[in-house]
Amino acid sequence: MRTAWRAAQTSMALVATWALLLANSQPAHAGDFDLKLGRLCEIQLTTGQRIDCGAYRPRLGDVSGVIPDNAAFRSLMSELGVLFAPNVLAPAETFGWGGFTFAVEFGFTTLNPKKNSTNVVPDGNGERSREGRYWRAAESVPDNAFEGSGNNIALIENNLPQAIAPTVTLMLRKGLWLPVPSFELGIGVRHLIGSRMWSGIAQAKISLHEGYQGLPLPAFSIRGMGSRVFNTPGFNLTMAGLDFSISKHFGIASTFNLMPYVGYQLIWIIADSSVIDATPNVDGFGESLKLNPNQLNVCSHPDCNANFTFDDQADILRHRFFIGMRLNFYIVSFLLEYNYFAAGREADNVFEAVGAGALRNREVRDQSGAQHSINFAVALDY
Repeated sequence: MRTAWRAAQTSMALVATWALLLANSQPAHAGDFDLKLGRLCEIQLTTGQRIDCGAYRPRLGDVSGVIPDNAAFRSLMSELGVLFAPNVLAPAETFGWGGFTFAVEFGFTTLNPKKNSTNVVPDGNGERSREGRYWRAAESVPDNAFEGSGNNIALIENNLPQAIAPTVTLMLRKGLWLPVPSFELGIGVRHLIGSRMWSGIAQAKISLHEGYQGLPLPAFSIRGMGSRVFNTPGFNLTMAGLDFSISKHFGIASTFNLMPYVGYQLIWIIADSSVIDATPNVDGFGESLKLNPNQLNVCSHPDCNANFTFDDQADILRHRFFIGMRLNFYIVSFLLEYNYFAAGREADNVFEAVGAGALRNREVRDQSGAQHSINFAVALDY
């Protein structure tokens, strides 16, 4: 028994080490999933023309304003929030007040890189709709795809990020007696491979009914979770979730324990932007020297201040349905889980300027597509 225990510990240490090496390795296209949100806008020129943001280099006096693509930002944050929403990867039962588990989790989540969002903006006395790939903000798309006065559509299409995003997560869960019996806390960290983004995870679960081994009655639990993403220049992203699950365990040959589970989760995605530079290739300090040679710290020219923020929006709601199972042998558990995330539908109203200090109420809808994920984990249960 002691030999099996040491073997399990050694195996888990090797898996954790391999996971950390994988998370910090440099893939073929490192940073593909990192974002340049300065591409999700239009530059309003003094001539009245509008140019897509990206790598556009305006001439002196060209820029009169920036129009953010709020629909693209909302849809992009919706899909990214799903990527960082913590896995369930646990049955409804807890580990008991004296137990805890350490798990290494791997996930593969689908994206919709070729899906469009439609942004409606004021245009004179009317409105204008403009479609575009909201994942064009990914670093996998080169800057030269946006150069000049128009987009290189083929270059954008050929360099959108891959449709499956891998993640690795380290989780520690501990059963407690207080504040109520069958209570469990968890903390962890997740990394989106192919990016510089990480997230911290915290969760709490209460099992309202632990089930009976000899009766066909399942365990039932409620879990709340929170997650915050780091290394996100240009935006802040926080997730909160509430899920309900049931599970039932079965013994196999008096050796293994199989526990299937199923449930539903509501996810709140809270996203907002910081100040973003719409003309990152324009040296504002250099322009200041040209226009104000005697005022080195002042840049009054519009080209030096082509900055913007996306409008504040209400929380994004996504719905997750999950099914999975845990196979346990001694202190080692293997978990497999499938998740379906329904397409985004939630809308919010924002106030956009229409000139002369006037504001107009406009709907911005989450247009993200349905997503799927397959997750598996190796855990040590103490």
